[in-house]
Amino acid sequence: MNAIETMMNSEYARLYRTVMRLREECTQRPKGSLVAKRRGKGIYLYLVKREGGKVVTEYVGKEGTWKTKGMEAKVFERKRYAAELREAEIQIAKLRRMMKASGVFFLERQE
Repeated sequence: MNAIETMMNSEYARLYRTVMRLREECTQRPKGSLVAKRRGKGIYLYLVKREGGKVVTEYVGKEGTWKTKGMEAKVFERKRYAAELREAEIQIAKLRRMMKASGVFFLERQE
């Protein structure tokens, strides 16, 4: 195995670990988006997501509380991790095509 094959295999392994880590991070955070609704004199946040093909709305709390700020941070983190995941999946797909074109052997991993 030459240096280029070694480098490609190590990059593939690194990208694979990155994809798996990002998928795990995404599953640990809430899906959906936060929606603010005015009710009376207050503004309240709701988490809107899909479950089984239906749109489900969960009450989070009054705007500005620690609970809502924490939920905002978690939703933001999930979106950031999802964007990183898409980018890593694009990179791993490009690397697979390069490896196949150059004849470098690699193990297809179950994802």
